[in-house]
Amino acid sequence: MSPAEIAARQQAAVEELQTRVAALAAQRQRLRAMDAGWLRLEKNRLELIHTNGALSLALIERHRPAYSS
Repeated sequence: MSPAEIAARQQAAVEELQTRVAALAAQRQRLRAMDAGWLRLEKNRLELIHTNGALSLALIERHRPAYSS
């Protein structure tokens, strides 16, 4: 896989994760507005944490320096 292909794949992954984080945050706001139970809020919170972690790793991977051997 060429460096350009790797960069394109990383960009798509980051954008997908950013979209997912935004959707989960919006869902959380809706859940709070309708006084959802703690279990639904907790499930949303955990999924948001997991997705934010994946986004952080994807961004680190995208921006870390390339080392040549």
